Amino acid sequence: MKSKINLMNLVSTITNHHFNDKITSVNDHCLRLAVNEDNTYPWHRHNRTDELFVVLEGNLRIEFENGELVDLFKNETYCVKSGRIHRTIAIGRTINLCFEIDNEDTEYIDL
Repeated sequence: MKSKINLMNLVSTITNHHFNDKITSVNDHCLRLAVNEDNTYPWHRHNRTDELFVVLEGNLRIEFENGELVDLFKNETYCVKSGRIHRTIAIGRTINLCFEIDNEDTEYIDL
């Protein structure tokens, strides 16, 4: 990161119903910003990293293959452990940060 970033200013420029991009890297990890509206991400797992979610706005639901659900709201955080099959569902417009290993090899799963 060469200069400071105002996350909410960046969010205000996003008009897509699905945006997920790396904002910066720190050591061997990265910070991603996701802005989604009524969007379901495919089933997947990360084999080399835990995935930490921090919700800035809205309702992000994390669903696991065993049917377990975790609903996150503004200022809430949750860590999905490495290897756990999951998907995220944006209920309305949702803005979240995600911390994970840089260059993670996401494995998509057909359920």
